[in-house]
Amino acid sequence: MVNSDQTWKKFDEHFLDYGFLKFAKNWKKPKFIYGASLGHNKWTISKEDENIIKDLLRNFSGISVREKGSINLIENHLGFRPIFVLDPTLLIDKKYYLDLIYFYKSKTKFPKNFILTYIIKKENNTTRYIEIASKKLKYKIVNVNMTEQNSIEKFIYGISLCKAVITNSFHGTIFSIIFKKPFVSFIFKRSPKERLISLKKTFKIENRIFEYNKMPNVDLLTKPLTINYTLIDNLKLQSINYLKKNLRIK
Repeated sequence: MVNSDQTWKKFDEHFLDYGFLKFAKNWKKPKFIYGASLGHNKWTISKEDENIIKDLLRNFSGISVREKGSINLIENHLGFRPIFVLDPTLLIDKKYYLDLIYFYKSKTKFPKNFILTYIIKKENNTTRYIEIASKKLKYKIVNVNMTEQNSIEKFIYGISLCKAVITNSFHGTIFSIIFKKPFVSFIFKRSPKERLISLKKTFKIENRIFEYNKMPNVDLLTKPLTINYTLIDNLKLQSINYLKKNLRIK
């Protein structure tokens, strides 16, 4: 299985191996793709690579993507129409994540009322918004930096306890949804927009996701998250069924 995230973005010369299993072309094993992402909202794959990819994809039993906007791009350029599936972090219940950090929870304390912030590269407007929100709502700010020790545990446990989340991260947004936390998410200026755009259209949360230069109403952070969790459950079931089918699980 080719796993999700930006596995169809050409980071280096191994692109055809990690994105399309070129190294395993002649293996007599089932192959499929779960939730691939182009990493861009435009087509960046060369014609030379396109021809190789088309040949490799003929050996795949299933092709799926994480962003709806990439479906037509892939069909137009490669001739295969992928299906849409959820990011794998949405396939399991929040209890699973809390069980993973059981030992971290027992030795960590957070302020009583706080906003968790997870910002990938700070931008002036985002920094200003965090300052305004903290001052107006009288909440402490707890920032997660993924280079610090136990950052994953802090990220998960912090979101589970916080009053609200401010982020410009795709997975910061995802985990806010999982834990049903009010959030404001900014589309990072130098980051591909398609991930968050697809997310807000799929879950109809346009009022929570903003361009980097916007200054949304701070009161959003005090309002309960209104989202159609039945829709998420249905998409979750479809995504799991896709996995079962391609893993040959009855």
